[in-house]
Amino acid sequence: MRGPLLLALGLIALTVVMGTATAAAQGMIAPLFAAHRGGALLWPENSLLAFRNALALGADFLELDVHMARDGEVVVIHDATLDRTTTGAGPVRERTLAELGALRLKDRGGAALEERIPTLGQVVALALAGKRQILLEIKTDERRRRYPGIEEKVFAALDRHRFTPFTVVMAFEGATWRRVRQLRPEARVAALYSARMLPAAAVTPELEALRQAGVAFVGLDQALVTAEVAKQARLAGLTLGVWTVNERDAIARFIEQGVGVVITDRPDLAKELLGR
Repeated sequence: MRGPLLLALGLIALTVVMGTATAAAQGMIAPLFAAHRGGALLWPENSLLAFRNALALGADFLELDVHMARDGEVVVIHDATLDRTTTGAGPVRERTLAELGALRLKDRGGAALEERIPTLGQVVALALAGKRQILLEIKTDERRRRYPGIEEKVFAALDRHRFTPFTVVMAFEGATWRRVRQLRPEARVAALYSARMLPAAAVTPELEALRQAGVAFVGLDQALVTAEVAKQARLAGLTLGVWTVNERDAIARFIEQGVGVVITDRPDLAKELLGR
């Protein structure tokens, strides 16, 4: 079954690339949408339940975050600590995969669920079966330090499913995305920026610097994105992802501006506004 699935994914990726190129020639980018943490305002964030539901909804990308367990396994969770989203406490890095697997995820109200912390491999398998792509953010630990070797571990998990071509590997830390570029020059890499990291006046020069560095995708805080920024990203040949856009009017505005990917906790709204 894997052969047909990979072929289908390849056709989806090719369609996205061709659609983007065609749209860019017309001055606009074909809009796609990503379920941020699986759709964090609809379902428990970064849970297999959320990812399954996002796939069923038709999200183009599953967006997720990864940290590394004490025994080197890559797990899908946003925070560097367990307290907010699980029944555990303390840093993710201090627990083994087995110990993390014994914890339960919590809903937004704090109630314990039957959902567990997924491994990266589990989510990749879901995306492969659902013929969709992944936006994967590599996180730092609670001390804001990079996990030693996490980039290699991420690619090992992706390669086991032959899924690297269908993944955008993202990071806020320049050292991380540069390491990803060094390890796998053919992989799609994204640099992420918050409004605190990048003054509005510096966005356009940064886009050109990223193009020269071989970055394919840039993820910007929605406060940094204007119609002119979207245009400059297209001219630089970069796919622009805007995050995290949850209000109906804002989603509609960014679609109209021609951003590449709307990253949202409300993938249902994005789907509706895109007329899918």
